[in-house]
Amino acid sequence: MMNYQEMSDEEIDLAVSEIVFGKTHGKIVSYAFDEPKFVFTESGHSFTPLENGEVEFTPRIKPTSSWADAGPIAEENEIGVVKVLNGWCATNDHAKHEGVFFVDPNPRRAICIVFLMMKGGE
Repeated sequence: MMNYQEMSDEEIDLAVSEIVFGKTHGKIVSYAFDEPKFVFTESGHSFTPLENGEVEFTPRIKPTSSWADAGPIAEENEIGVVKVLNGWCATNDHAKHEGVFFVDPNPRRAICIVFLMMKGGE
């Protein structure tokens, strides 16, 4: 079982982006014109080349820090969020008590984690 509490916001953004946009295969298609700053793959994700020859994934969305990115995910997956004593509780359970939930100080992060739990079947 994945321990989402130990994941950074960047790791959560990456995992959500991979589900929303599909996983990349790492095939390089083209470089930017001026500088070799971004590499584009078949799936449309962008990567930043690192000095050691590896590439770093740059999520196309950052739902842990942007309501514009987290809101559609919550709406499309019927994830609600409410303020609770320890932070914000996000859940896809709206009365049956059979769904998943997660509490976090960041409501957008809580939405993302519930989304990942739903998609991962945990």
